[in-house]
Formats: sequence, structure tokens, C-alpha cells
Amino acid sequence: MADIELKRLKASEVVLKASRLARLVGHTELTEFLGFERNGYPTDGSATTWIGRAGRWADREKGTFYTHSIAKVEAQVESALQAIDAMRGGGNYSGEMALVASRGHDERILHSSAALSTWTGICGQIVASVYDMVTEIYHELLFSELQASLFAGTQEKVDGALASASGSALEKIERISDRLRDGDPESVSQALTTCRRLIDSSADYVFPARDEPYEIGDGVNLKVGPQQVLNRLQAHTHACGASKSRRDRLRRTLADLYDRCSAGTHADVTIDEARFVFLQTYIALGEILTLSASEDGES
Repeated sequence: MADIELKRLKASEVVLKASRLARLVGHTELTEFLGFERNGYPTDGSATTWIGRAGRWADREKGTFYTHSIAKVEAQVESALQAIDAMRGGGNYSGEMALVASRGHDERILHSSAALSTWTGICGQIVASVYDMVTEIYHELLFSELQASLFAGTQEKVDGALASASGSALEKIERISDRLRDGDPESVSQALTTCRRLIDSSADYVFPARDEPYEIGDGVNLKVGPQQVLNRLQAHTHACGASKSRRDRLRRTLADLYDRCSAGTHADVTIDEARFVFLQTYIALGEILTLSASEDGES
């Protein structure tokens, strides 16, 4: 990207360098485009999209375009520059044909200038198209790196919190993963049941059952007995000092997940849905458990 932005490379050099990038990251579209630029364009209509992206149409209505490779396009640019340079300053004409000769000279300059404009335009359009795709690759790689870093850091915290919440929590996660890989309906149902039990064990850890209700403000009391798993998780987030909006979001998320995990024991659930239910459960529990860890660390 810097080579293009600072104009350190010719168009043909940009194509070669981008070809290496396309090969390293396995970018199919960029590889195809640059293959045409290196070797020239076929006339069978298979490269129509790239002809437009490279600004190579001579007459779109007639279907004519410039098939030259980028190396030959640059050669045409150099030829036009040399022709214009050779004709610069005008000719020394005299006699009866001076006017005709002068007009011919001007026409040749105009022709060379038009050719130069066409070829340099193609070079510029090729570089611009390469830049657009390279920028997309850059942002994808940047996001992937950031995403991997965020997920790795979050996973470490969540796994540690789950390990504290239940000595068998990580074993439960491993069993869920194995069952979801199997993909058969029975394995999916078992995985969702295990996922629900993971929510239960987390609630038992952060907020053990009580006989007396828990007041969350405004005269609202929550039953927090053994069967009120979601209420106990809600009470825990309140006790940790989480904002009402955050508590409400976590409550809604866990209620939906708990219902879906329960439905999975007697209703058809696709393998893809089961995977997302597990991931969302893992993240929601991780947020609740690390909220506890955060509060403990601040106190």
C-alpha cells in the first residue's frame, strides 16, 4: 500500500508485487486479475469484469478493448512519450507545403498525446484497482489479528473464571465441543443439556440458593431458591453493581439461551444453531463470571 501511495513503483512492478501478496493470502480474485495483467487479456469474454476494472474498454458498445499485458502497456506509454519529445518544438517548414506539413506535425502530436492519455489512464486504473483490493486484504488481516487477540485474551479470562465456578466446567465444555463435532441429533441434544447444566453450576457458584428473597430495588424481590437459576444470576449482577441496562441485557440473553437449551432436549435443533447457542452461553457466562472477578479485584 505504501509503495502505491508514495508512487515508488511502476504499474508493472505493482502488479508483480501484488501477485506475490495474492499468492501468500490465497486471494482468488486478485490472483485472477493480476494473471490477466501479466499475460494479456483473452478475447473469449471470460475477463469482462476485469476489463472494466482496468479501464481497458476501447469501445464498450462494440465490445473492443485493449488486450495488452501491463508490460506492453507501459511500453506504449514510453513510446508515446518519446514521440512527443521528438516532435517538441515544431518543425522547420517552408514553401508551398509548409502549412500542410505544420498541420501534419500538429496532428501527430495530438495522436501521440491521445495515445499517451489512453495508456497512462489504463496504468492508473490498474494500480487503483490493485490498491482497492490490497486495502481490503489489509483490513481483513488487521481485523483477524485484532479479533484473534481479543478472543485469546477473553478466552483466558473466561476459562479461568469457569474453572473457579465449577471444577468440571472445562470438562463440560470439552464434552460439548466433542458432541457438536459429532453432529448427530442425539449429540446435539446432549450438548445443549450439558450447556444448561453449565449455567446451573455457574449460578450455584456466584449466588447459592437462599430461602429469603433478594431485593433489587424499587420494592422488587426475586425468589432465589434452588430452582430460580436465572433469578440468582440476575441477583449476582445486581450485587456486583452492574448497571441496570447491563443487567437487563444479560437477563434477556440468559433467559433466551436457557429456554433454547431446554427446548433442545425435545425439539429439533440444527448443528449450526446448537454451536451458536453454545458460543453465546459461553460468552454470557464469561461476562457474568468475570464481572465478579472484576469487582473482587476492585475491592
